[in-house]
Amino acid sequence: MNAAQNLPYDYRSQMQRLALAYVIDHQAEHLGDPEQLAERTTCHLVHQYDVPLFMAPRLVALAISELPGTAPPPALHHL
Repeated sequence: MNAAQNLPYDYRSQMQRLALAYVIDHQAEHLGDPEQLAERTTCHLVHQYDVPLFMAPRLVALAISELPGTAPPPALHHL
């Protein structure tokens, strides 16, 4: 029973790490448009890892916020 309670956190943290890895790999392609990078990363999580659409933008925003000196794109501040 204890393992089942930890599963959602482990899933979210794993998906957030995958989002961060994707952002790091592709951020040079979107230097002038961080919102496009966030959208592309969200699509990647949804299509590649079947992350629910309601959850993916939040995970991407959290991943982007982990980058040094980078704030989430304005469209994601409300999440």
